[in-house]
Amino acid sequence: MYRWLRPVWDLVPVTGGGRALLSTGVRPATRSRPDSDGKYGRVEAINMATREVVWTERHRAPVSSGALDTAGGVIFNGSIDRFFRAYDDQTGKLLWETRLSDVPSNAPISYAVNGKQYIAIGVGNGGAQATGFAALTPEIQNLDRAPAVWVFELP
Repeated sequence: MYRWLRPVWDLVPVTGGGRALLSTGVRPATRSRPDSDGKYGRVEAINMATREVVWTERHRAPVSSGALDTAGGVIFNGSIDRFFRAYDDQTGKLLWETRLSDVPSNAPISYAVNGKQYIAIGVGNGGAQATGFAALTPEIQNLDRAPAVWVFELP
């Protein structure tokens, strides 16, 4: 159904002392499918009773974090362009976004302290999800590599 979203992974021979995958003598290389629209990120809501897609939000940067759906009807997730976003879980409407200091690299969490609700997410450009799509989105430069935890207080 969403074939155009997935990149192609080629195995490329490594020569001249380059770094290979284990002892295979090759490394994976990413490229777009010829019919790709260039939007690799997708947040999608599915009605589990009917198994039908309710809404889909797509953007250029691949998703790099897990998603958190809160009891308040808001979904939070992050992508390799360092954006952390909040969506309405019924409509997919973008409610809020902010750019973080590095790539969101884990699932956001929600917690409460003294009656105040918080959302927290860790950032740090260390995983394959954050670095594996560089060939597909060369305009997204993430060179900071500064691990941190961001915490947001909800109104």
